[in-house]
Amino acid sequence: MNDKETIIVIDDELAPRESIRMVLKDHYTVNTASGAHEGMSMLERDPVDLVVMDIKMPKMDGITALQEIKKNHPDTEVVLLTAYASLETARDAIRFGAFDYLIKPFDKDDVLAVVKKGLEKRRTKKGLKLERDILLDRASYLEDQVEAARSKILSCYEGTVSALILTIDAKDHYTYNHSNRVAKISCAVAESMGVPDKLIKEIDRAASIHDIGKIGIEENILRKNGMLSADEYIEIQKHPEIGVRIVKSIPFLEDAIPVIRHHHERHDGRGYPEGIAGEQIPVSARIVAVADAVDAMMSDRPYRAALSKEKVFDELRDNAGTQFDPEIVNLLLSGKVSME
Repeated sequence: MNDKETIIVIDDELAPRESIRMVLKDHYTVNTASGAHEGMSMLERDPVDLVVMDIKMPKMDGITALQEIKKNHPDTEVVLLTAYASLETARDAIRFGAFDYLIKPFDKDDVLAVVKKGLEKRRTKKGLKLERDILLDRASYLEDQVEAARSKILSCYEGTVSALILTIDAKDHYTYNHSNRVAKISCAVAESMGVPDKLIKEIDRAASIHDIGKIGIEENILRKNGMLSADEYIEIQKHPEIGVRIVKSIPFLEDAIPVIRHHHERHDGRGYPEGIAGEQIPVSARIVAVADAVDAMMSDRPYRAALSKEKVFDELRDNAGTQFDPEIVNLLLSGKVSME
C-alpha cells in the first residue's frame, strides 16, 4: 500500500515541471499537469495533499486557479512558483490561501523545505479536524446520554406522581380523580391569568398531588358520612404539613410544596396551617384553593349531592375576598375559564 503524501505540479513549461517532479519523487507521490484546467480535473478525480503551481499560465493563471482550489479543496495546501517580476503578486496570493511561494530559478533544498513545511501544516490541520470531529462525536453522544437520562427521570417522575395520585384516591375513594380535575381547572385559571408557562407546569404537577397528606389521616375521618367533630377537624388540618413531609424526600417534587402547604389558606387569613392572607399566599396555592373548592362543590359527597353550576357561582361570589382570591373568582364568574 502506497502511504506517501500526494503532490501535483502544475506548470505550462515542461522544464520546471519536470525539475520539481524529480526533486520530490523520491519522497512523495508526484503527478504533473501542463495547465490549471488539467490540474484541477485531476484534483476532482483524486484529491491531493499539496499543489505546486506556476502563477503565469495561459487560459487560467495561478491566482485564479488558487482561488478555485481553495474553494473546492480547502484542506489542500498550495505553493506558488513565481519569477522576480511577479514576486509581489505571489505575496498577495498568500491572502487567497497560498501556503508559500518559490522563486524561479529555484533551489532543490528550498523546494524540499517549503513542500515539507506545507505538508506539515496539512497534517496538523487534519489532526485538529480529526480531534474536532471526535469531540463533536463525543458531545453528540453525551447529549444523547443526557437526553436519555432526562427522559428516564421524567418517566420516573410521571410514574411517581401517578402512584401518589392513585394512593390518594385509594385512601379517600369519595374524591376519586379529584386531583386530576383540580389540576385541569387550576391550569386553565393560571393560563387565563397570564401566568408563565413554567409556573403553569409547576401548578399542574402540584395540583395533581395537593392532597397527598391525606394518606396520613385516618380513614374513618376521611370517609365520615357527616360533619366532622372539632377534634376530627383539627386532625384533618394536619394533612398539608403531612404532605410537605412526604414530598420533601422527593427532589423533583419540591416545587409542589407551596401548593401542598397552603391550598387551605384563606384570603382573609383565617385558613390553615399558617393563617397567612392575601398576596402572602403563593399565587399557585390561591389558584389551587379555588379549583379545589369548585371541584368539591361540583362533586357528590357522602353528606350531600353535587351542587349546580349556578349554586357554585353563588358560593364563589359570596366568598370572594374572604375565602377566595377575588381576581380568580372573577375569572370563573366571567366564564373565561371552564370549570369542567
